[in-house]
Amino acid sequence: MNVRDVIKSPKSITDSGVWADGTMRKSAFPLSKSGSKAYRLGNRRWRVVRFEAHGMAFRLLINYHPMLLQYQAILGAEVGGDTRVLAFLEHHPSHKSWHVHVCCDSIESVPLGIKRGPWFKNMGGCGPKHHMEAPTSDDTAFTRAVSFFRLDKRDAGLRV
Repeated sequence: MNVRDVIKSPKSITDSGVWADGTMRKSAFPLSKSGSKAYRLGNRRWRVVRFEAHGMAFRLLINYHPMLLQYQAILGAEVGGDTRVLAFLEHHPSHKSWHVHVCCDSIESVPLGIKRGPWFKNMGGCGPKHHMEAPTSDDTAFTRAVSFFRLDKRDAGLRV
């Protein structure tokens, strides 16, 4: 199975998460190779959505900074107490606007607990939405992640 299979599949939202500021606890998006501290987001709003697809558990870390117009949505597969990072949807005004980094191989081939590596490919712009503005509110940040990762393609679970 690959990332495209996950994105296209029906999903069961198991935890829609809540928005928070400040330090993210390590258990929210565990990465074993990132050291003893939690994944650092800086001064950003963040939220983790958990869902199931194809009998596997996934986490989607959504984070943004409204003043800097920066945004990330990071898709990861849960494996025990760790995460296989599979894809990034990003917006940075300093380069390329909207773009995607994705692991093009099978999910099982991605190492545990590492945020980025040579297995990622930059897929460039995100189609016709390439010129959309960066989210500046919780609602627009969440909607962008829901749309791109097709979290609205649900078969059961909590409403997002």
